[in-house]
Amino acid sequence: MSLGRVQPESTKWQAMPTFRIRVINTDFDSSNEINQPSEDQARAEAVKTALQIGVDEVCKGTPFFGAEVRLESGSETLERMVVAIGVSPLR
Repeated sequence: MSLGRVQPESTKWQAMPTFRIRVINTDFDSSNEINQPSEDQARAEAVKTALQIGVDEVCKGTPFFGAEVRLESGSETLERMVVAIGVSPLR
């Protein structure tokens, strides 16, 4: 029994992959799950997230912020990066 027309494979809805971003340094370990269409876009979002945290820390007066950024999917670590931002006076 058919209840209607079957959609072709190309038009079926598919969920976006879920990635986990972890930003880790000596003061904290922060994790956030995001949905992105590709690993490349998830990587860009991971770097952007770490830079936003770093800018906040530097604006609070911390001269240097550095953190390990991990991009994970399920239990697999896809990539590990170091993101750093700092301010140093010129004399």
